[in-house]
Amino acid sequence: MYSVQLIYRPLVRGLNAFYRNLVAGLRLTLPWRAAPSSLDLSLGQFVALVLGLWLVSAANDLFGSGLPVEFSAWGLVSQAAASYLWMATLALIVLLDRRPREFLHLAVCMASVTLWILVVWAVVTSVWIRIESESYHDNFDTLWHAFLAWELVVFVRILFTVFGTRWYRAVLHTAIYGLSVYATLNYLPHSPLFIEPWVPPESDHARVNVEATYYAQTNLLRQSLYALSPQRPGSTDLYFVGFAAYGRQDVFKREIEQASVIIEQQFNAIGRTISLINNHSTLANTPIASRHNLEKIIHALGEKIDPAEDVVVLFLSSHGGEDATISVDLPGFGLNDLRAAEVREIFDSAAIKWRIVVVSACYSGSFIDALASPTTLVITAAAADRTSFGCAHENEWTYFGDAYFAQALRQSPSFVTAFALAREIVGKRENEEGKKPSDPQISIGSDIEAFLRKKDL
Repeated sequence: MYSVQLIYRPLVRGLNAFYRNLVAGLRLTLPWRAAPSSLDLSLGQFVALVLGLWLVSAANDLFGSGLPVEFSAWGLVSQAAASYLWMATLALIVLLDRRPREFLHLAVCMASVTLWILVVWAVVTSVWIRIESESYHDNFDTLWHAFLAWELVVFVRILFTVFGTRWYRAVLHTAIYGLSVYATLNYLPHSPLFIEPWVPPESDHARVNVEATYYAQTNLLRQSLYALSPQRPGSTDLYFVGFAAYGRQDVFKREIEQASVIIEQQFNAIGRTISLINNHSTLANTPIASRHNLEKIIHALGEKIDPAEDVVVLFLSSHGGEDATISVDLPGFGLNDLRAAEVREIFDSAAIKWRIVVVSACYSGSFIDALASPTTLVITAAAADRTSFGCAHENEWTYFGDAYFAQALRQSPSFVTAFALAREIVGKRENEEGKKPSDPQISIGSDIEAFLRKKDL
């Protein structure tokens, strides 16, 4: 009986102290009258609050990933690194303020308020992303900065109300704390504690022979090039290259396959289309979408076409980044993402004069600066700072791919006129669905504009 009481009483005292710290933290977090005197300043309470932060973060990762999930040891390392840097920042601040003995006081205060802020963040993001995931992603940066500002306001309040710090020291300490938190969250590699396990779309995909697939690329490229119809002297021929770069969703494969058919039908280009596709279902008969294969194809076209008369159309379909890249990903294969500057370099080295590049990806407007030239037409599904829509696994097309190829180019053989039609179609659809406009972009080189008009393209 006595041994039970030895465990029970300290446990009850610890829980009561934890409760008081949570209440005090809530008062400090919200615009209520603060009650810092009720804080329990002990190392055990600080450890308990930090563990609470970890548990809330783990729960957020767990529910954010969906089920099933698997535990990630890298997530544990990531959490620990962030916690160490956070504690080091608090230690630096009390040293600069010449109050080293107040470290535990400041640490307990900030741990209690940060726990509440993290709880609110988890609730808000979980509810929002389930109600309207696309608007959440569009406004994520704004929401993140709002929560960071909230944490900094609370930090200033603690410095004034709890420690009586002078205003100029409070400004300095808040700047240090804010920069540390910002740098930790933005530049420290982050891995969640729970992640979605990767499962191939079909069971036999797990048995993909990577080595054999790589060895097969030479023959697949040779077959694709051999099947191309020759250039016709005195005639403007249009050659089309489709690049479905993201192999984890079938929509990109479908989009490239269907766009190839439409180009053949609308521009008398039967036998002048080549597809590079990242998808486990096409490994046996289609070259993969890699920078190396794209370079091989473009260089072969450069040797095949009449550079003064013929046009090469490149259609890139994937996920995109604001740094002028598209994701090149095929499960089981280590492929590098494709940068806009690399596409320009490939075209330049192949000496292809007349170029049309269509990029269907988020932030694809970032490609324009690198690709633009007097002899190039660049069309993108979105502005450099906007996302595009429709890249769900089950879709037949992305929004822009459908609008441009499946609808606009069927109505007009002009690539420029079709863009205006597609932009209108996409804008109307996004407006009806309440989405933030993707704002498709076009860059028309002065020379190619006259060339396309002359050739009715």
